[in-house]
Parts: sequence; C-alpha cells; structure tokens
Amino acid sequence: MPAMPEEAKVESKEGLIAFARHWYALANYGYQTGDVEPLREITGPDCYACKSYYKTVASGFREGWVSGAEIEILDVSSTYALTDNGRYQVLIQIVQEPLDFYTAANGFIKTVPGNDLPSVQMIEATFASSSWTAVDVVTIYHAG
Repeated sequence: MPAMPEEAKVESKEGLIAFARHWYALANYGYQTGDVEPLREITGPDCYACKSYYKTVASGFREGWVSGAEIEILDVSSTYALTDNGRYQVLIQIVQEPLDFYTAANGFIKTVPGNDLPSVQMIEATFASSSWTAVDVVTIYHAG
C-alpha cells in the first residue's frame, strides 16, 4: 500500500500536489487489490465520483478481480488559492488503462474503456489536523 509522503502532510501548495499524487496512488491500489478503505479514509463522504469508483471496484472484486485500470498522472498543478467555500483546488491531468473484469468461474467478463487521451480532474481539498481531505473529485475535461 502506498505510504502517505511526508510532504503531503503539510499545508502548502507542494503539500496539496503531493496529496493529489498520493490520492491517485491509492486509487490505483484499490484497482489492484479491491481495498478502497485507504482512499476512503482521506476522502470526504459526499464525493460523487468517489462513490462511483467504490462501486466499480466492489463489483470487480465481488466474485473476481480487475486487471489494468492503472491511472497515470501526466501533470499536477494548483494556484493554491482558497475558494469561497474554504477549499483548495488542484488539477490533475491523467490517462487510464482499460479495466478488464474477470471471475474465477467464467474467466474474462468484460472490458470498460480507459482513456488514451488525457483527461483533467480536479480535487477540491481541505486541510485540518495535519492532513488533507479530498472533499470532491470531478472530471472537468474528458477527451474523446
């Protein structure tokens, strides 16, 4: 399991960027293992995209496993300005491999397309008690 980098425990632009990178490392960990709890621990309960991610992983590991799905970060940036609702925003440019679903009984079941062309997601995060929380994650640009 990816360990939280020390830099990601700091309330700074660099800390926010390190946190965002760690958030995606934990998302990849969930796709690899079916364990979404480490990501859930650093994510707010009202994150809509995160709920979809949790459901996808749970369905993939209910009677089998998921292959592929790796998210590659191409770029991360933030102006590190506090929004009116008390959050910081960080933009993450990513690509993702297709998700292949398998079961022990039937083998390969289906493929869910990834994205070869870069997409941009935004994490809105807050900082309290020496840790960041991803309050929401939204896709703001999806190529294709």
